[in-house]
Amino acid sequence: MVAGLAGVPAWAVSEPTRNSAPDSSVMQIDEPRFLGNRLQAETWLTDAEGMDFRVGELMGKPLILLLSYYGCDGTCPTMNAELAKVLEKVKRFQLGKDYRVLTVSFDKRDTTGTAKEFLAKSAGVPDGMRNGWRHAILKAGGADGGVEKFAGEVGFRFFWSDAAGAFLHPNVLVFLTPEGRVARYIYGTRMDAQTIELAITDADWERISSSTAVFDMLTGACFSYNYAEGRYQWNYSLLAGIGSLVLGLTLMLLGAWAYRRKMIKKMAALKRGEGHA
Repeated sequence: MVAGLAGVPAWAVSEPTRNSAPDSSVMQIDEPRFLGNRLQAETWLTDAEGMDFRVGELMGKPLILLLSYYGCDGTCPTMNAELAKVLEKVKRFQLGKDYRVLTVSFDKRDTTGTAKEFLAKSAGVPDGMRNGWRHAILKAGGADGGVEKFAGEVGFRFFWSDAAGAFLHPNVLVFLTPEGRVARYIYGTRMDAQTIELAITDADWERISSSTAVFDMLTGACFSYNYAEGRYQWNYSLLAGIGSLVLGLTLMLLGAWAYRRKMIKKMAALKRGEGHA
């Protein structure tokens, strides 16, 4: 279950060698500040199979980014496993063909070995999803500023707490556009198939709006994201506007129809009068 994941720390197997006090502010991302930020395409990662690749190689389609750490035995594997279950229920978009998923560790101690172990034993990702979903670490020496800079590009912060014996961090999905820009954040407590589909639609709006996918265009327009509640809801103002427009057009058409009938009757009466004359 994912209920309460956004506020629950993820537990580590071993501790980094530093002392720190809890900083609960890391649990929430400053969304207005980071929406639209671009993830650097030139950042190098290494996946669980030991293959190096650039972030840019995953662009061109919407990307769901999930920041985890592979020594975790709590919410990180739960988030990955729950996402896998939800994605199996997503019918409008196909993983690998229409969008991709990337899990990246923010723990500098993680290796390709811990990534592979996490994927095999904890994440619960079905084999059929492996082509569209990669688990990776930041390539050693591959980025200035390290994993803090990479995570910071999307507003994700993390903090080691000696009191909790764990990293404190948001449990959040980051939806990126095909150009690598942040389009939406969905927290673990809001993860369901419809929400994922709507967020992918938001992330891929430029392509959808220039295509003939009318259903997706209407879906994207009729649903809006409520930042206060962290979920999608009906775009009531748009629906009200459409309703008013439809009502106005209907009244105009009825008025025109009634006027035409009146004129037809009047012309018929005049013709009858001329016939009697």
